[in-house]
Amino acid sequence: MKHVVFDCDGTILDTSGAKYKLFPGIKELLLELTQDYMLYVWTARGRASTLRFFEEMGILHLFDQLCTPDDAPGKPHVAGLFSLLGSTPKHSICVIGDSSADMVGAKNFGVMAIGAIWQRDASSQTLKEFGADFIVSHPLECSKLLLENLKGDDHVR
Repeated sequence: MKHVVFDCDGTILDTSGAKYKLFPGIKELLLELTQDYMLYVWTARGRASTLRFFEEMGILHLFDQLCTPDDAPGKPHVAGLFSLLGSTPKHSICVIGDSSADMVGAKNFGVMAIGAIWQRDASSQTLKEFGADFIVSHPLECSKLLLENLKGDDHVR
């Protein structure tokens, strides 16, 4: 099994307008990945609002587990990733996020990091400086990178 950890705000949820919405292509990516990957959320957003938004958007059931600041120290501290993935082999894990904290956390945990720049204010330069292995400008670009760069582990879903 392979494991993909998503940030919430700026990666899954577009919080730039008055009404929050999923970024274009994100639901399609999540649905595609659930076939071969276990999906997680590692967010700086509180648990209650994360659950509420994901429930409203119809995507909560796609995630195997969530980690919020209510559960572990905030990003970029790796405690949240450790609580989600424990001793899972690092070569089977990828973090996808839009902030330097996402990249630093992924690198400190020793896993692949994809910098998401589909939000207007995300900076590819900053994400690269903080450790992004790849930069993507649309959610569906992630599929090929994950397929080519993650190796499975021995976990059973």
